[in-house]
Amino acid sequence: MATLQKLRNNAGVLLAIVIFIALAAFILGDLLQSGSSIIRGKQLEIAVIGNESVEYPDFQSRFNELANIYKTNNQVNNLDENAYEQIFNQTWETLLQETIMGEVYDELGIEITSEEMFDMVQGNSIHPIIVQIFGDPQTRQVDKSRVIQFLKYIQENPEAPQRASWLNIEEQIISTKKTSKYNTLVAKALYVNSLQASNSLNNKNIVADMKFIQKKLISIPDSTVSYTDSDLKAYYDKNQSKYEQKAQKRLAYITYDIVPSADDENQAQKWINGILADFQKATDNVQFVNMNADTRFEDVFQSESDLAPNISEWAFNAEENDIYGPVKEGNTYKIYKLNAVKMLPDSVRASHILLRVESAAQAQVALTTIDSLKNIIETGKATFEQVARDNSQDGSAPQGGDLGWFGRGRMVAPFEKAAFNAQVGELVTVQTEFGYHIIKVTSQSKKTKHVQLAVIDREVIPSTETYQQLYTEASKMAANAENLEGLKQEAEKSNKSVRNVIVGENDRNIPALGPVRTLIYSAFANSSEGELVVGNDRSPVFELEDKFIIAAVESETKEGIKSFESVKSSIEFAVIREKKLEKLLEEFNAARGESIEQTAQNLGLQVEDANGFNLQYGSVNAIGYEPAINGAVSALEPNIQSKPVAGRNGVYVIEITQKTGQAPTDIASEKNSMFANTSYRAGYQAYETLKNNTKIVDKRSKFY
Repeated sequence: MATLQKLRNNAGVLLAIVIFIALAAFILGDLLQSGSSIIRGKQLEIAVIGNESVEYPDFQSRFNELANIYKTNNQVNNLDENAYEQIFNQTWETLLQETIMGEVYDELGIEITSEEMFDMVQGNSIHPIIVQIFGDPQTRQVDKSRVIQFLKYIQENPEAPQRASWLNIEEQIISTKKTSKYNTLVAKALYVNSLQASNSLNNKNIVADMKFIQKKLISIPDSTVSYTDSDLKAYYDKNQSKYEQKAQKRLAYITYDIVPSADDENQAQKWINGILADFQKATDNVQFVNMNADTRFEDVFQSESDLAPNISEWAFNAEENDIYGPVKEGNTYKIYKLNAVKMLPDSVRASHILLRVESAAQAQVALTTIDSLKNIIETGKATFEQVARDNSQDGSAPQGGDLGWFGRGRMVAPFEKAAFNAQVGELVTVQTEFGYHIIKVTSQSKKTKHVQLAVIDREVIPSTETYQQLYTEASKMAANAENLEGLKQEAEKSNKSVRNVIVGENDRNIPALGPVRTLIYSAFANSSEGELVVGNDRSPVFELEDKFIIAAVESETKEGIKSFESVKSSIEFAVIREKKLEKLLEEFNAARGESIEQTAQNLGLQVEDANGFNLQYGSVNAIGYEPAINGAVSALEPNIQSKPVAGRNGVYVIEITQKTGQAPTDIASEKNSMFANTSYRAGYQAYETLKNNTKIVDKRSKFY
């Protein structure tokens, strides 16, 4: 009965405990789900800038935006490694500046109004970015009607790709304008007074003759300097900023070159011989080449001098559809077929009108304008020369667009093809990497025979079988190796060289290998010291364009302050130097006499002379570069012995025998010059200071 009563009394406590456990399980279960915003936020955090967390999707979105603009502007579908790295770093730096400076702008009330924006785009204070896009390259004048026409176009076509480019341009304009306002604000807070200007002029003008005595640190043997571990520890604690390090790993690696085998060579030769008969029978050479060759048909006509001697001799004596080959050139087998013969000039004289296109934002405007200008010329409303003078964005505009005579190979391919195939007087529109052109051929040289060749080519490349064989060989070595020591042993057995490289966690390239981001990422994400580097699929074999790589982590350093033991030798050197300076200063102070000659005698040193010492250059031949000497010369009056001066390489006593130089005169100009130099750097230095004082945690290496 007592037990039952005890259970009843404790029932409330037990119930409370059960409810607490259930609630805790519910809450923790929800937090640990993959969809939890708290957990997910930490998983996706790519950086912490100050108090702001940046997530991967935001960074990737910014990167994609810049990448798409780059692709549009450069008319490419994919980014090469250089472009990728450039955009990747640009995204990061932009994110840093926006985050760090955004808070500063808000605190200072720096903003851009709609009226200011209108003035920078269409008004009287056109922004340099607008000038770059819509301005004439020579006059820098902006046709505001072109700006309005473009803005109207993207407003009426919200899905047009140019709209994204324009929004990015607007962001750049706002950002640069805010930066300009901030820099102006910082510069206005600076001041150079007359004393600073006078001292600056003194330093530029003063030339001094002096006597000095010196004793170099090297004169004291290291073995005579005593120090304790406490001295070393004290120096380390005081100078830890000198020993900051980034996370790095030293990798040992071997490579397997992916090269064609003898069988691959035979297969390529067999293929080229096998297609010969079909190529001879083909009636549409262009289509046959595009369907079978490694390289698409090249629509060009060539003169005798354009071709290799053996090809030229055959082509200019052959009939249409004659065959030459197969022949091997480099690593490629080729069959040539004479596709066409045409009488063309070797040089032409032409004029052109160019509307430059440097971004997607300009393309629509330029295309519309070029068609309009061509129509004006064709309808006789204006001459070609007049339209060129008024509209062409090229150095030939003052000459009515006249480019003079030019031969083949002088112009970019689309321009050359259009010019050499046009008739005299014909207007031809063409797009090149520079923009849109209207070309008018005004004269041609005598036409000569040119040939057009259809070429079937087959490069000798590693086959799937060769690839698999090399991969199997590399995989077998990695399996046998298991770790760093095993890799070195297996490499020695296979007579392969082991190379070493130190990489940082955000590096993307290894000099001898090129882009190898996956390998570097995996070294930091998946592998520790002494282990083979493995990818996310746990494979230790990494593939480049023409190599397989197996690597191991030889050593690693963590981000932060280097350990005392790892830098002890350099600390010993620094402490010995300090001890030597202290010892020399004690000697010089103890031996100080009434004159520099007496001090030198007490120390057993010689008094030396140095004439023509200029503070602006700050170097004495007998001493070398010693900044401490500059300060002493600047402050010291003639015929007064200085106190001992501790320099970079020794201890010195100097005495000025004569100071010459013009007295400061134009102090106002010097003040203006100093202010200009200081204010020019102020904005950058202010940002760098803010950046250095902002806690930045960079986690990009975990995602890229």
